[in-house]
Amino acid sequence: MKRAASCGFAAATLVLGLAGLLVPSGARAQEFPRRAPALDRLAQELFAEIQSDQIPYEDLYGTLLNLYQSPLNLNTASPEELRALPLLTEKQVAALLKYRQANGPLLSLYELQAVPEWEVRTIERVAPFVTVANPSPNSARGPLWQRIKNEENNAVLLRYERVLQQRKGYSAVDTFQGRPTLRYLGSPDALALRYRVSHAHDFSLGFTAEKDAGEPLAWRPGQNQFGPDFLSAHFVLHEQGRLKTLALDDYQLQFGQGLLLSSGLAQGKGAETITNLRRASLGVRPYAALLENTFFRGAAATYRLTPRWEATAFASRKNIDANAQLATDSLAQFDEFSSSLLLTGLHRTATEIANRQRLSETVGGGHLGYLSADGNLALGFTAVGTHYGMAFQKRSEPYNRYEFNGQNNLAFGAHYSYGWRNLLLFGESGRSSGGGLGTVNGLLASLGPSVDASVLVRHYDADFHAFYGNALSENTRNINESGFYVGLKVRPLARWEVSQVTWNNLYT
Repeated sequence: MKRAASCGFAAATLVLGLAGLLVPSGARAQEFPRRAPALDRLAQELFAEIQSDQIPYEDLYGTLLNLYQSPLNLNTASPEELRALPLLTEKQVAALLKYRQANGPLLSLYELQAVPEWEVRTIERVAPFVTVANPSPNSARGPLWQRIKNEENNAVLLRYERVLQQRKGYSAVDTFQGRPTLRYLGSPDALALRYRVSHAHDFSLGFTAEKDAGEPLAWRPGQNQFGPDFLSAHFVLHEQGRLKTLALDDYQLQFGQGLLLSSGLAQGKGAETITNLRRASLGVRPYAALLENTFFRGAAATYRLTPRWEATAFASRKNIDANAQLATDSLAQFDEFSSSLLLTGLHRTATEIANRQRLSETVGGGHLGYLSADGNLALGFTAVGTHYGMAFQKRSEPYNRYEFNGQNNLAFGAHYSYGWRNLLLFGESGRSSGGGLGTVNGLLASLGPSVDASVLVRHYDADFHAFYGNALSENTRNINESGFYVGLKVRPLARWEVSQVTWNNLYT
């Protein structure tokens, strides 16, 4: 999986960046000096705190950038939206909800100093990504095209990276064991350009272009390449009457605990022993990151059926990287099949380019969600169907016995989340068409002012298949794994934390 160079390249690395950020005009009404955050530094701090190789740095950086451009309204945010903010703990979320219920909406971000559990360091880190301003109705601000045209909240980011040492892939053929298929066909320069204009709870419009080091710039319409190796765009509408969200082109889906659908930021086990266990069920979100395999391409919509119930439908079709092979046996089940998916997103050599977007993938499904009036109970039901343009066929080996084979997969799941006082119960269970079952259930508890505990139990059958699932696990996939997790955090002194983790894995 690709990561930004600032997360750790060779010692001699040249990184240049140009960024332009305009603070949203709505921020002026909250009487708080909203400053542009040092996104790279903050992302690296959080990345170090998480200490998990399962979290792509680019996802973390993109999440913070999206939050800066579309600040979270602390007066209207749901518990799930607050839990999705990577800077807050479960105790801080519960404290804010209780304060809001007892005292009404916050009048200023300065008032956060009166919320229990919200220390000065938390307020300073979270300030650029939240607001307490009263949002005006979208219809009151004029037609959509005029709102986009007049929006001040724009962001342009240009990133250039180059490793100064010459890598083997760029060396001459005769000095690299005479194997031209291993040579990089592009320059050592890595380029990324992102633009986005958005207004919180209204719209988001943006595009992304990226070229990794070693990838060639080429115009090959027949191979879906138009200059840079990766191009992405999105257009998302929010809060248009009962239409909660409408997404076109590239988007993400996050439901439940990520057992079936979790294509956004999902933290795993690491130095943070409590809040990283649970996922936030955020539904449909715009995609503006650089990872080339964690998004959907097509359309998705969420509609409010009643004040408490909402329904989501989505459809996606795109081409993905895969190894494709022709059957040599005339009695083989498939004439052409794929032996594996390729998730690196790198297309530098002739072989990598040949496997680029080789396999068509069609995904469709829906979600039905319920949220209680007090926001403490959330329930959801999810269905996801996947069809591939060519079949998967693994080699006939014992370790491939339960791997996915064929072209179609259908998965169903149900999830829940319930908060009561200082406890949060959450979980999700699902079944895929092969008969495999998967389940993950957890508990977060505040045992005292300075003591927090967490427990999580998980089980994924060897034949449970969810291609966009990312629930907590030891493996990169939710498959063939059982175990439990117990975490304890104690704060004996201010700014001091002592954590203990028990992580047990059982494999079938």
